[in-house]
Amino acid sequence: MAERILVKASFIWDGISKDLKDNGAILIEDTKIKTVGSNVEINPSDYDHVLDFSGLTLMPGLIDSHTHHSMDPTLENYLDRMSDSIPELTLRAVAMMRKDLQAGVTTCRTLGDKAYLDIACREAVNRNLILGPRSIVAGKGIRAAKGHGFVGYPYNGKGEIRNAIHENLAAGADFIKIYISGTLKGDGDLPSYLTREEIATAIRTSHEAGLNVASHCVGGIGLDWALELGLDTLEHAYHISDAQIEKLAVSTTKLVLTPSPILNDKIVYHYPKHLIQGHFNERDEICRRMRALIGANIPFALGTDGMHGELAQEAEYVVELGASNFNALQALTIYGASVCGMENETGTLEAGKYADIIAVEGNPLENIEALKKVKAVVKQGRLVHYSNSQSHLKGIKYSLL
Repeated sequence: MAERILVKASFIWDGISKDLKDNGAILIEDTKIKTVGSNVEINPSDYDHVLDFSGLTLMPGLIDSHTHHSMDPTLENYLDRMSDSIPELTLRAVAMMRKDLQAGVTTCRTLGDKAYLDIACREAVNRNLILGPRSIVAGKGIRAAKGHGFVGYPYNGKGEIRNAIHENLAAGADFIKIYISGTLKGDGDLPSYLTREEIATAIRTSHEAGLNVASHCVGGIGLDWALELGLDTLEHAYHISDAQIEKLAVSTTKLVLTPSPILNDKIVYHYPKHLIQGHFNERDEICRRMRALIGANIPFALGTDGMHGELAQEAEYVVELGASNFNALQALTIYGASVCGMENETGTLEAGKYADIIAVEGNPLENIEALKKVKAVVKQGRLVHYSNSQSHLKGIKYSLL
């Protein structure tokens, strides 16, 4: 018989409502949520274990919709460090995944790592060999030989792109990542490093194999082509035009915003030196473009692009750019789950979904900074992190670690 675990707290946000509910209680059986309700009339003795987070708010586990396991932007010249040895990248990835989990991230979508490292990390977590979020992974990113993409691999022409997709599929990738544009606009128009025919080949081949396609693309003609050809997810969109926002709004393409690579000085100052000033020069314009996207009421997910443990900062940025706290929270939960293709499995606190739950201090619907105060993390019914030095957590009777 499955273990029955009761998780209770002073408040609960289920990922759907626009208000907190008092006296939240979640019944877990094995890895799934059985019921969500109130703890007012609950007898704790009816359950195998009780996790009592009095004074805290329960909410769905967070979803980082754009990251790279082995990336660490706190390192000097960190983009070039993606060429470190595979053993070094592996050790870094293990540390970064643990850091993410402790910050409340229970699911992450990884947009490529070297040598199928992301696939190995996914499997290691699934087999309980390492501690980290569940991963949705892209395998080897596909870029043009002379195009952008520090984490990608170079391929030339439709044939090589087609073969790369089949290799990713055979290796166990969950989706495909392509690089269409660079990141900065500079003085001219944004070129597309892939031709229209190459983009069409990538999308068609992936869809025939049952895989979605995500693209690093910030704007330019390549974005027009991608929207016309049925791109599944658009990543970054830093220089998207008003006309392209209108096209995106009526398309089936989903949007993932990543503010930190532009707005977070801890990242910008660690770029290769020749790229630092360009990011500062384009910051204001990119902020205007992100405000325009948010103002168009296009749903979006959020990603850190490798700034592990700081997904809460992305929510703060989009709130500063005009998003409501509610929209920012849904970007980190249910819309992130939709981008991952897991909206029926996680992203809200509902019966039948994975018991991915975090306990935070404060009300994130009123103060988005509450996301930086994660006190406990439950992933698939297992307590994987808690701040046991906090007096309000002394009521925990059992640790599932």
